[in-house]
Amino acid sequence: MKKLIGALALAAMVATSAFAEVSFGAWLCTLPTLIGSDGDGIKGGGISNPWGWASRPARLDINWTSDDGKAGMIMGLYCDQKGSSMSFGGSDAQELWIKPIDQIKIHVGQMDNFAGTMGGVTYGSWNWLRPNTGVDGFWGENMTFSKLNDAGIGLQIFPVEALQIFASLPLTAVSTGADNVLGRMDKVFGKGKVGAAYTIDGIGTIKAQFLGQYDKTDAKAATAAGYYKDGVYQGTTATVDNIYVDGWTYQKAGDAVNASTKYGTFEAAFDLTGIDKLFATVGFAFTATDDSKANNMKIALGGSYGITEAFKLAADFALNIPGDSDKKPTASFGVGLDYALTDALGLTADVRMLMPFDTDKSGSSLSFLVGAQYAVGSNASLGLGFQAVVGLSDKSGAGNLKVVNAATVDNELKKFIFAVPVRASIWF
Repeated sequence: MKKLIGALALAAMVATSAFAEVSFGAWLCTLPTLIGSDGDGIKGGGISNPWGWASRPARLDINWTSDDGKAGMIMGLYCDQKGSSMSFGGSDAQELWIKPIDQIKIHVGQMDNFAGTMGGVTYGSWNWLRPNTGVDGFWGENMTFSKLNDAGIGLQIFPVEALQIFASLPLTAVSTGADNVLGRMDKVFGKGKVGAAYTIDGIGTIKAQFLGQYDKTDAKAATAAGYYKDGVYQGTTATVDNIYVDGWTYQKAGDAVNASTKYGTFEAAFDLTGIDKLFATVGFAFTATDDSKANNMKIALGGSYGITEAFKLAADFALNIPGDSDKKPTASFGVGLDYALTDALGLTADVRMLMPFDTDKSGSSLSFLVGAQYAVGSNASLGLGFQAVVGLSDKSGAGNLKVVNAATVDNELKKFIFAVPVRASIWF
């Protein structure tokens, strides 16, 4: 009996010690749209969140670190709304990490910004219903420097206190099944990422990285529309009653494709943090291929400044310059403000514009937001906003404003569309 009591006491001590290193937390934001219009009258709305996808009214982030700080785990449990029902969805981070020595940290699993180097500026409608006034990497969190979020293995090395070297490799889970095999070495290592960040005390941080995006396309001859049998052209008239039997298929005409190889994107950025109340970031990116016309260059910059304790301004700008001289650049610009009326009540507003000058884009679009938020207790806020998009856009309509089902004709927004979202947010 004494041995049993002793064992139970020891187990309780171990469990208490382990649990003491576990932390729970979350930040949640949902945006029910009570009323909206697609330009043809009031259509009502739906429920979403700033990043789209689905409403997420519940999530739990779990972090565990060993007592000696040599190992840990990060796990997210997300509950997403799918139509009228709820289900658990994949999270941004599900990983374990180990520090064999203080200067090296190894990550395995689904990693989300594990190196902490993501760069950009977020304000205004980025935190509400994000309009389609920018393309990937043109505004928001990854505007000047992309985060590393591979599912695979990551490495951080800290040679000295101010310097970090990081790398990651995408590794697909495998099993003994015939359809689950190890990825080709060129596909894996060709999509690896490596970079470094150096912090200058009292000034800011310099960052650089190469994002491997290896993709090789073989040359492909043009094909004519008609019937094919086992890949051989048979003409435009079927010779059997059921052409889908024994290898017969109908194929649309296809253009010729030249052989090409994409290598990846080089990024460099600088974050200025040494001036009181000011944050500024500037970034440069260049995508490299074996075809100079397919190369793209991006320049992005943004920042925020607290004019007073209650008044804050923010702005960003990005320009993409294609390598093909026959194509024109694409630009995105935004400016916004936050103003605290009281300790609990705040106002926010922004204006954003996308200017896709290239011929394969539909044209420019302008969006704006006016919103108010009220703090409820210490862990929640409620807000009400008015958002709108006018001008031209692509088939995705107005980004997350599509909850009002913005109609398009020939890829052009028919009329002025708007939404009136409620913003509910909690954190702990």
